[in-house]
Amino acid sequence: MSDKAEKTCPLCAEEMDLTDQQLKPCNCGYEICVWCWNHIMEMAEKDGTEGRCPACRTAYDKEKIVGMAANCERAVARMTSERRQKSQKAKPKPSEGRMHLTNVRVIQRNLVYIIGLPINLADEDLLQRKEYFGQYGKVLKVSISRTATGDIQHSANNSCCVYITYSREDDAIRCIQSVHSYILDGRPLRACFGTTKYCHAWIRNMPCSVPDCLYLHDFGSQEDSFTKDEIVSAFT
Repeated sequence: MSDKAEKTCPLCAEEMDLTDQQLKPCNCGYEICVWCWNHIMEMAEKDGTEGRCPACRTAYDKEKIVGMAANCERAVARMTSERRQKSQKAKPKPSEGRMHLTNVRVIQRNLVYIIGLPINLADEDLLQRKEYFGQYGKVLKVSISRTATGDIQHSANNSCCVYITYSREDDAIRCIQSVHSYILDGRPLRACFGTTKYCHAWIRNMPCSVPDCLYLHDFGSQEDSFTKDEIVSAFT
């Protein structure tokens, strides 16, 4: 994950702009971008069900959300129109290089994404230790979800999300098997493989200037590659 103090959507991994940050869809504190929320609601309406929070599974109160952030709808309409126009275009020309990979996410099988970690354990150095996630293998990096100002992004029940990058896939699998559904402080943890995106510099055929950049600098496998639409649909 990037070391920059930017607030990103946990579903599509895109940076959340000021419009996105106005959206407070659920009382549990799990925040997603406007486009992902709108996509969840659209998918639910098509299925005749209720749009629900991916974290706590509480049904979204659409009217309340729309009333709270009415200007988000205009952003949704604009982004939806842009995406429809892109989807109607032909395959990228050779001159466009790798730009078509901008909205592609790739499952990173040495990266573990954990939801529900108690806020009192939100310390990168602490979580790398053997008594915590270091017991499953060599940890390369621990990254706690933070806001644009660098503060830890936490939910109403004082829990947060964390990314653990291991040196090997086997270590990540062992971590997921041990941590998923584990009850900690009376609440279950959720663990799965994390997704990553392609480095912006690499997409533009430029050298990456970020030391130890953990974004992709080579083509990911086809079976582990998904568009943002497919990832959000999986959550719904």
